[in-house]
Amino acid sequence: MDWELCRQHLISGCCPVFIALLLYSIILIIVRKKKILAHMALSFVFCFYLVGVLTMTGVWFMRQYAPRIVYMPFADMIRGPVQTVLNFILFIPLGVFLPLLYKEFNRAGRTVLAGFLISLSVEIVQMFGCGTTDINDLITNTAGTWAGYWIYSLLCRFIPKSWLKALRVRGIPGWLELPLYWLGCLAIMITVQPDIFHMLFSANR
Repeated sequence: MDWELCRQHLISGCCPVFIALLLYSIILIIVRKKKILAHMALSFVFCFYLVGVLTMTGVWFMRQYAPRIVYMPFADMIRGPVQTVLNFILFIPLGVFLPLLYKEFNRAGRTVLAGFLISLSVEIVQMFGCGTTDINDLITNTAGTWAGYWIYSLLCRFIPKSWLKALRVRGIPGWLELPLYWLGCLAIMITVQPDIFHMLFSANR
C-alpha cells in the first residue's frame, strides 16, 4: 500500500468534509440553541475516522463497474491473516464512537448492526473498480465493531456520566446524524475529493 498516496487522499477528503461539518455545526447552534460543543468536537474526530476508513478501503479510486466478489467465507482469513487483522482493527473505533456520540447506540446489537451496514456499503462501492467485494471483510469489520463496543463498555465505567451527557445526542438527531455523516463522507470522497487531490498533489507526482 502506498501510504503517502493514502495520506494525500485523506487530506483531500478531510478538507471538504470539515468545511461541511463546520457549516452543519453553525446551523445546529442557531436552530437548537443548545450546548453541543463537546458533541460536535467529537463529531469532527469521528468524521476524520470515517474519511480514513474510506481512504484505507480505496473508495477514492473509482473506475468503471468491474465487480470482483469473494463469496467463500473464512478461507481468505487463513490465507491472509495480516489483512484480516487490519480489517478487524479498522472497525474497532466505530464500535467506540457510536455509543459515545449517540444514546440510541448504547446497545451492542444496534452498534453491531450499524457496523455491518457501513461495511456492507463499502463492499458495494468497491464493486466500482476500487477493490474486491469480500464477504470476509464484511465478517471481520462487523466483528471489529463488536469488539469496539465492548471496549467502550469497559471505558464507560471510568467516564463520568456528565461527560457522556455532554458528548451524546438522543432522539431523531441521533438517528439522522450517523447516515448524514457516513453518506456525506462517502459522497465527498467519490465526487469532490478527487478534484481537490489533483489540485493539491497531482503536480508533485
